[in-house]
Amino acid sequence: MRTLSILASACALSYLVACGGKPDGPTTPKSDTDQHHGESIAKQARPTPHTCGEADKVHAHDIHDEDGSETFVPCSGTGHHDFSGAIKIESLPEGIRITINATDDEVKMGALGSDVKNRDAVLVYPRGKGSKSVEVPLMHTAHGYSGDKIVPWEDLDKINDEGTKIHVAIYDHDAKSGSHEELSVQISVSTGKSCEKAMDENPQTIDMGKKNSKPDLTKDQLGRPMANSTFFGGCGLPDSASADICAAVKQGKVLGVSVKITPSNNKVAACIDKATRKLSFPQSDKLDVVKQHF
Repeated sequence: MRTLSILASACALSYLVACGGKPDGPTTPKSDTDQHHGESIAKQARPTPHTCGEADKVHAHDIHDEDGSETFVPCSGTGHHDFSGAIKIESLPEGIRITINATDDEVKMGALGSDVKNRDAVLVYPRGKGSKSVEVPLMHTAHGYSGDKIVPWEDLDKINDEGTKIHVAIYDHDAKSGSHEELSVQISVSTGKSCEKAMDENPQTIDMGKKNSKPDLTKDQLGRPMANSTFFGGCGLPDSASADICAAVKQGKVLGVSVKITPSNNKVAACIDKATRKLSFPQSDKLDVVKQHF
């Protein structure tokens, strides 16, 4: 299973600044304001903690979703006032982008590659937990940190059905206690249902008593939308490569697509997959399978 790119949505930051002369009413307690030359300036308010993500849930990202997808990180054991974060995944020409923006009351940075048990860190496993990980460089923000990483297309094992599972491990360090905890998010990155799975879900049946059924479509009629490569002309299939496309179609709509590029090229395969799913085919009550080689 494959999962791709993370882009965490930015946590909303709210600032309250009040300036003016000496207040007419009671002054704000010193603990809440800084007094300077007769002015009362409110301190920056902490961002409102957002929703905690569900633990042990595999989230899904559709590679063809132009707006990307977003999910929340499960909060730390002490609650979302200690740590909370949001992850966003986007599909880019280079691969899957994963971005995280976290609200953390204690941020302890460290050199990349150093012991994650003694600092804050975000690790991405493009092929699932247990595989070689990629560390996301973190940057300080006003109330936490942010991280940004692109998982290249070639690091994805599979791009349809369950796709590739991307495991994001976030190590939250508590400077006061010296302890740390690992927060996990799993995201499945996929183009959608494959041609083969659509065939399995729509077995052919014959109703001998049915009358006035439409005649089966001919091979030429079914194959007309995919008769040439014009429909995926912008996908950049190299002259040295070939593409095998399988589309499962019913009622004129595409239910599943599988694209195999030789030699393997996930970026081109995902592009052709998207173009194929947009095609319209002749109407038929049964499931038809259209295959084409380019």
